[in-house]
Amino acid sequence: MARLRSTPQASGHTILVVDDDDDLRTTLCALLISDGHEVLSAASGEEAVRLCRRRSVHVMLLDYFMPGMTGEDVVKDVRTFDSQVQIVLQTGYASEKPPRQMLRDLDIQGYHDKSEGPDKLLVWVDAALKTFRHVRALEASRTGLQYILQATPALHRLQPLDDLLLGILMQIQGLLGLTSAVLATRVPEAETPARSGAVLTPEVHDVTLRIGTGRFQHAAWSELPSDDQALIRRVVQSGEAHLGSHLVLPLNAGGRIVGVVMIDGADHVLSDLRLLEIFAAQAAVAIDNVRLYALATVDDLTGLINKRAWLSRLDETLLLAARHDVPTSVLILDLDHFKSVNDTYGHLAGDHVLAALGGCIQQHLRRSDIAGRYGGEELVVLLPHTPAAGALIIAERLRSAVEHLVLRWEGRQISLTASIGIATFVGSGTLPLEDLTTDVLMRADQALYQAKRLGRNRVVQSEGTPA
Repeated sequence: MARLRSTPQASGHTILVVDDDDDLRTTLCALLISDGHEVLSAASGEEAVRLCRRRSVHVMLLDYFMPGMTGEDVVKDVRTFDSQVQIVLQTGYASEKPPRQMLRDLDIQGYHDKSEGPDKLLVWVDAALKTFRHVRALEASRTGLQYILQATPALHRLQPLDDLLLGILMQIQGLLGLTSAVLATRVPEAETPARSGAVLTPEVHDVTLRIGTGRFQHAAWSELPSDDQALIRRVVQSGEAHLGSHLVLPLNAGGRIVGVVMIDGADHVLSDLRLLEIFAAQAAVAIDNVRLYALATVDDLTGLINKRAWLSRLDETLLLAARHDVPTSVLILDLDHFKSVNDTYGHLAGDHVLAALGGCIQQHLRRSDIAGRYGGEELVVLLPHTPAAGALIIAERLRSAVEHLVLRWEGRQISLTASIGIATFVGSGTLPLEDLTTDVLMRADQALYQAKRLGRNRVVQSEGTPA
């Protein structure tokens, strides 16, 4: 086999010329190279089949009559492993077989009489390449739709917003096979842009970079080039995708833009744009659902889940703990002398303290633990699959974290301590679920007040388990 290099203005297509006439094959290869194609050549049917197994061939120009394997034999063999290569049979003998019969009997896309000259052959080549592009696009669409169908259920489960955004970004990169991308979300007017801040309301003021990969991985919105920022804002305002050196894809949920995905080096994905828009619509709905769920379940001051949502999780966890005979612990944490913070610094300072406390608690818990705001300055923590000894370790970690939390308000430092009560459910209780929940909370509350009576800034563990 002789391989001939393509010209610098490459078409991106690979054509295999199969003919036992060396002079004709060389001439035809040179003609195709001048059109910018990568050209492979084979002098026999056997060599052509071997090449097709090793290389991705888009179009094959195949002589019908050759020693050994005929063109018809080659077609039948190649079709056992490659359904996409477009094959144009060539003949120098008008008496071989009628073209209509060959096109009907064999899986080929053209039948060229060599006596008609190279111009007619190039028409067949152009037609075959166009068909190949359509076949490849249909296959990519089919594969892409399967990918989207498989990915969509993972988007629509309840999960933290940043986990969802990372999943969206990874799925889009997987769909395109790219590695450098960023996802920006719209920020509420009252919220300062922050990479870790939750976006909980649909009012729009600006955008913030939430998740990035590749060159965007450790960037913040303010660090993006001004051209990137302007492009993202333009897509937010227009709601239309931008396709250039970057792909900028709006996440549109019912006419509202909830975010934007920017991907580097995606100027070749025009044929995939419709698939991406379908996926982006699914992703936008998933983001909206997570935000709506957060609005209903998250305390907007502390960032922890609210009392109602936390009690629901407690009921579910205790029910499973009773059924499977596993320990579950509950912490009730109360700030010491919080009233004096409000009296001394004002209620805005108190809100600042509670917001910092929520972040501090969340930072020192495991992913399986569930923290919530129970009321006022009282927080609760659910520790699934955690015995009393493990709960004591976690509670002491939280108490120490609060004690070492450094807060400042209007130039003055605010010092905090917290008292914590612990109750642990062990074994399968005989109480009804509502009584079981009440019992665990009551015992944790009693332990908390015991910690207060003993001087505050301490952890007390309740004794006993429910009957």
